[in-house]
Amino acid sequence: MFETERREVISAPKPGGSVWPRQSCPAFLPRQGHLSIEGPQCWFCRYADFHLTSHVALEVGICCYPNIQIR
Repeated sequence: MFETERREVISAPKPGGSVWPRQSCPAFLPRQGHLSIEGPQCWFCRYADFHLTSHVALEVGICCYPNIQIR
C-alpha cells in the first residue's frame, strides 16, 4: 500500500509542502463521500492534491491550503 502506515498529526497546514495520505492537521476538511471510519487524513482532505482525478494518483500529495482542490 503506502510507504508509511502510521498516522501522523502535524500542527498546521503545509501549503506547498508534501503530505502523506495518513497525515492530518487541524485544517482538515473532508471531501464529499469521505468515510468517517478512516478518520482525518490528508488523502481525504479537500485541500490536498493527490491528482485523484488523473489516471494515476500520487502517493505523496501537495498541501494547497487554503485552496480547495476537490470537493
